[in-house]
Amino acid sequence: MVNLASVRLAGRFGPRVPIVAGLLLGTAGLMALTRIGAHTEVWAVAALMVPVGLGGALAVPALTALLLDAVPADRAGIASAMLNTARQVGGALAVAVFGALLAGASTFLAGMRWSMLLAATGLVLAAGAALTLPRGGHQHEPACGSPVVVGYEGAEC
Repeated sequence: MVNLASVRLAGRFGPRVPIVAGLLLGTAGLMALTRIGAHTEVWAVAALMVPVGLGGALAVPALTALLLDAVPADRAGIASAMLNTARQVGGALAVAVFGALLAGASTFLAGMRWSMLLAATGLVLAAGAALTLPRGGHQHEPACGSPVVVGYEGAEC
């Protein structure tokens, strides 16, 4: 459901709105997770994780559409593969860094809190970067000389 809302929001207000909103929602969820304690009920932890998932479901479809709209159709597969590769590498690095934070902390909760704070900081930085996106839903042609245009026969540079 949230994925569909992301597409509708992006169509109406441009990609910036669902991307920034999703990243900030995820940030709020991560910050809420820093407040859990050793005796927090499992259902409460699960409920606090919901905004993180909803934030991703709001941001990622608009981001993917923005990326695919920015490249020529014959390069969409390459662009999609690069996005998914970057996501997988980022996920693997996050597991390694957060695992090290958990292992090096005096307690599990201390390591978890540092991990959530680090992830929230990344989301805030990404939201700040997303604020530079165009407001409207209109996409512009890639600039001459950009990696997605070099060698593209349709480009007039």
